[in-house]
Amino acid sequence: MNLNSHILFGIAIGIAFFHNIDIAILIGIGAALPDLDREYILTNKLSLAKHQLHRALFHNIFFALLIYLLNQYLGIGVILHILLDMLTSPADRGVEVLFPLGRLINDFHLDYDGIIKDKKGLLWYIEDPMRIIRITSDKDLIPSSSKSPWIRVYGPFKNSRIADWTIFYSSILFLILFNIDKLQIFSIQLIYSMIKYSPLILGIILFYTGGEIWRRKFQRTGKYRNMVAIIMLIGVAFLLYGIKMSISTLPFFSESSLKLGITSLISIIIGFIIAYIHVKKRHKLAIM
Repeated sequence: MNLNSHILFGIAIGIAFFHNIDIAILIGIGAALPDLDREYILTNKLSLAKHQLHRALFHNIFFALLIYLLNQYLGIGVILHILLDMLTSPADRGVEVLFPLGRLINDFHLDYDGIIKDKKGLLWYIEDPMRIIRITSDKDLIPSSSKSPWIRVYGPFKNSRIADWTIFYSSILFLILFNIDKLQIFSIQLIYSMIKYSPLILGIILFYTGGEIWRRKFQRTGKYRNMVAIIMLIGVAFLLYGIKMSISTLPFFSESSLKLGITSLISIIIGFIIAYIHVKKRHKLAIM
């Protein structure tokens, strides 16, 4: 999904469920955070294609949990972003929700041609549809290797097509119609909230602007790498400052959210270990 769709959808959800503009802005900002793992790492495209970090590094339950611990509304935005991207097609790479745990798995037990592989170690039950991805993906998204053993969650929708733009325009219409009786007051409050969280917004703008300039203009030649890196690092600095500000100025962090986050993390890790031992002992194969 496009970044603007993620942000506006997050703001619309914030207004619909919390009826608070500050919260809505924070959710919208949180919805922009996962795409910080885009191909903006100032490396060559071959390296990026090999590691396939976009839709993985910050599109997983562990990153969402980390942000939730810092600020629960930013965390909700991250979760909404991940859920929307889970609806996208293999051509857009879906979402690697278990990263980095999924990277422990390096092969498949059964492929699409019905060939069964009897190998040691963690195995997926069925192969990632790499043939589809290699044919349909944008050139800079095509993996350099013949297969990608880590499984992503896919859906039926393509980025920048009808479903994507439906979310974008529907979110705008919802914000207008929901506040139609007090639209002027809502607009003023929205601007005030954006100013209030301007470090976060400025950080996102600087990071993505620098990243897009690099990806579209200079990645092939490597020119202006240092200049673009400085812009992006300034953006990261504003983001970190803005997150710190959102923690200290508003009572979003609570003992209950801390307990929820830590308990969830411990439960997932220990549950995975127990499940691995159980399946390995019973079936002799560790298949996810």
